[in-house]
Amino acid sequence: MCDNSESFRNEIAVKLASILSPDQLHSVLAAVDTASSNYDISKKETSIITTDGIPETVKWFLGSKAVENKSKGTIRQYHYKLINFFSAINKPVQDITANDIRIYLYQYKQNNHNSDSTVDGTRRVLNAYFSWLVNNEYLLRNPVSKVAKIKYQTKERKPLSSYELELIRWHCKNIREKALVDFLFSTGCRVSECSNVKLSDIDWNNRSVVIQHGKGDKSRVVFFNAESELSLRKYLETRNDSNDYLFVCTRAPHRQLSVRAIQLSIKSIASRIDINKKTTPHVFRHTFATTGIKRGMPLERLQALMGHSKPETTMIYAKLDFTDIQKEHQRVYA
Repeated sequence: MCDNSESFRNEIAVKLASILSPDQLHSVLAAVDTASSNYDISKKETSIITTDGIPETVKWFLGSKAVENKSKGTIRQYHYKLINFFSAINKPVQDITANDIRIYLYQYKQNNHNSDSTVDGTRRVLNAYFSWLVNNEYLLRNPVSKVAKIKYQTKERKPLSSYELELIRWHCKNIREKALVDFLFSTGCRVSECSNVKLSDIDWNNRSVVIQHGKGDKSRVVFFNAESELSLRKYLETRNDSNDYLFVCTRAPHRQLSVRAIQLSIKSIASRIDINKKTTPHVFRHTFATTGIKRGMPLERLQALMGHSKPETTMIYAKLDFTDIQKEHQRVYA
């Protein structure tokens, strides 16, 4: 496929990625490939800089990521960070230097009071974009390759203790909050996955849920416990809407409960109690993983339940705290 056809294909991909499933997108792109093989596709404008200063290659890059099945959230982050970068850098792509990027990252941190991890995330996005330009022969060099990684210390997330988990359950004000807490803990779902669960995804007989499009658009099956089933059924009895999503807004038209709404709901519950740690939806996922490890679940099974592509990611949760080590020492050597 020639460069113009590839760029045309990528533009179509990025426009359709937000409205089509991965399977549908691949079917459309296959049809485009078949049809375009009979035509010579050329661009009206040969410059890689558009009139608004944003390179056309940004669209092509985002399209290529959609074809690679990157999640919609990831593509939105790429788009947001690249638009901000080129809005601040008033230079053609081929003239951007490593020093331009260093200055931009410094100002990005100072102006927005961002953490080092957030700034390094921006550096990684820029590196992915410029690497793509080099690999596709739009540029000869990647200026980000000369920009050092920004060092930062990863904050250690602490799981909830059994007492803290029960305390949170006790302070839920309504059955939807209780169902949400129980579901997050017993399934280990990501907050985005929880938001997207539909009633049609649930097998009540097996207490299982099909996560249709998890991270990387990969599907998997997760499970919930008896306590979660009871709270979910009680919650559903209170609803009088026809929405197929599992968690919905309490007010009409009862739309799907968004990721942000779930985060705010958990924050609201946590504000009612005295827990000396930041409580977010991800803390329940962390607690799910830690509980599984402590109770002897094999790592490969926990990896499958959590939807991790690499066992190294699951191993992050396998770190034992000092109390665990002390107990093991007493058990073996006392």
